[in-house]
Amino acid sequence: MAVEVRPYRAQDYRAVLDAQCDLYQINFPRFVCTSAFLGEQAQRIRTAVRRPYENGIFVLDDDGLFAGFIWVVIRMDLQGTFGSVDQVYLRPAYRRRGLGRLLLEAAHRFVAERGVRFARLYVTRDNQDAVHLYEREGYRIIRYEMERPVGPEDLRRLW
Repeated sequence: MAVEVRPYRAQDYRAVLDAQCDLYQINFPRFVCTSAFLGEQAQRIRTAVRRPYENGIFVLDDDGLFAGFIWVVIRMDLQGTFGSVDQVYLRPAYRRRGLGRLLLEAAHRFVAERGVRFARLYVTRDNQDAVHLYEREGYRIIRYEMERPVGPEDLRRLW
């Protein structure tokens, strides 16, 4: 049996939850994984599986072994309805092998099946492997999020 993408099953819950800390640490260097964070993510997963029209979770399965997953959510904002690729995760041994593309294809199919015409995602600039994957798959930068350190010297300048 080859590596395949399949819909999430109840027995995938622990593997998806266990991947959360690694997923966030890759994308947010200052992230600290806590039991409170895992509790929130556990609730998000449980809610998502109860709302299958809005949430698609697809697992990369390597002959029964969890290799990764993608989570896409149908959302609406001021620009309309879109598919939000909320999480993409591959276990380290499966990275840089073209398998992220398979997960994205599943997410794009999920979005298209619901009549939605756009998929959107956020990626940390420093996660260059992911940035390159998304660019190869047709994603383009449409806005920037910027950050600046703020300290006591800023208080003096403002008052």
